Amino acid sequence: MHRLALLGALATATLTAQGQTIKAQGPKSTPTKPAYRPAQPYNSAAKDTTPFNCDQYRSHPHPGMVRYCEGVEYMTLSNEARRQGRPGASRSVVSLPALGSQEASQLGYACVGGAFKRLPNGWEQVSAAEGGWQRCKEG
Repeated sequence: MHRLALLGALATATLTAQGQTIKAQGPKSTPTKPAYRPAQPYNSAAKDTTPFNCDQYRSHPHPGMVRYCEGVEYMTLSNEARRQGRPGASRSVVSLPALGSQEASQLGYACVGGAFKRLPNGWEQVSAAEGGWQRCKEG
């Protein structure tokens, strides 16, 4: 009789242990999704502060074509900046050396998607006299 009770207790313990292992190795939970990050709005001046390339119209037969292109470019950049809550760009475009060049380190100014001035601990974006951030082109 003791043998039968011992055998029953052993079978019960074995089944309970097997049930725990099967439950522990059950289906994996689905991974949680990363936090929602909205897409950044389009920025025309992200790579170049003169996205319309108005210099291509210098040889255009109509003498006002470059000025017209620059006006449309300025209005496009200003409206985009206003809609996105960013400071607007300047109307004027200056020619500055590229960042990392010998001329830029001597001059203390560089064109990196906008005009930047060298400081002892980094770079500062230059504000134009007529307002807005100074636009530039490498040259």
